[in-house]
Amino acid sequence: MNENKCDKASRKHTIITALGIASMILLMLVNIAAAAQSTNVWFHKGSELMNIGKYNEAGRAYDKAIEINPRDSDAWYNKGLALEHLNKSNEATKAYENAIKINPYYTDARNNKGNALRSFGESDKTIKAYDNVIESDPHNSSIDWYNRGLNLANLNKSDEAIKAYDKAIKIDPQNSMAWNNKGNALTNLNKSDEAIKAYDQAIEINPHNSDAWTNKGLTLTILGEYTEAIKACAKAIEINPHNSLAWNNKGNALTNLNKSDEAIKAYDKAIEINPHNSIAWTNKGLILTFLGKYNEAIKACGKAIEINPHNSIAWNNKGLTLSSLGKYNEALKAYDKAIEINPQDSAAWYNKAVTLDRLNKSNL
Repeated sequence: MNENKCDKASRKHTIITALGIASMILLMLVNIAAAAQSTNVWFHKGSELMNIGKYNEAGRAYDKAIEINPRDSDAWYNKGLALEHLNKSNEATKAYENAIKINPYYTDARNNKGNALRSFGESDKTIKAYDNVIESDPHNSSIDWYNRGLNLANLNKSDEAIKAYDKAIKIDPQNSMAWNNKGNALTNLNKSDEAIKAYDQAIEINPHNSDAWTNKGLTLTILGEYTEAIKACAKAIEINPHNSLAWNNKGNALTNLNKSDEAIKAYDKAIEINPHNSIAWTNKGLILTFLGKYNEAIKACGKAIEINPHNSIAWNNKGLTLSSLGKYNEALKAYDKAIEINPQDSAAWYNKAVTLDRLNKSNL
């Protein structure tokens, strides 16, 4: 009888213990589910804020998601996106790195890390970042090779950039931007005819590729085919009327056809679209010098230099204008600045020599 009571008590204790463990497991599962749900709520809130351009608020929402689950690689990745929109490339890089630590195969995070590094001049590190993506899967997306090519181009390694673009094109022959940027690299190597073929291929794939039409226009200008260049730029502008570079390139072709008034209008349009287009200000300054409008020319060159103090062409053009005004000493300072920025600037060296000769004659 006593044994029977003991057995019943033991079974009762076992049942109570099992129920207790089950309750604890259920509570743990509820807590985990609640945490996951809470993380998702903050993540989706961040995404909604991103969609309406509230990047600061989005970043804070992703921080909440990360606080709840520090292993959420997507939250780290999206935080990086928000920081990039805020031009906080350094912080964005760290966010992408955290996403990659959690998920080493997070290709988008690796690509965006490379883009962020490139945006603040860390080109060598960027190439390594893209190499890591490619090494993880040599047959990865065409965009990985394309991004590597962009970075090599930024380092003026045009030959290597072309090889990277060719890899991108081999994986995806319809990658219009890879063809376009291959054309840019070929133009930098003075292989203009090959560049035109690359741009034509980009345009065949995507007739609405405004960048390819723009770059084709520039290369046609280099080849002296100014009328065709204007047509290409006009097509780029038709596709995207806010393409500042296309307006600038159209101005260059018009300048070479001695259509100065039309050229200035084109440069003014480029500047209206993008007041920080240092190249358009530079070109406008040069044509104003040729027209004898020296004071306006100096203002245009000054604006170009204000936007980009390392614009050696603007410094050279400023020197030309000052020399035309007989301000030889000031002109020499401008040429010296151009040469300091680009010691290979043969035009600046030549203009400096001419100005020194004029200065010596004026002192006789």
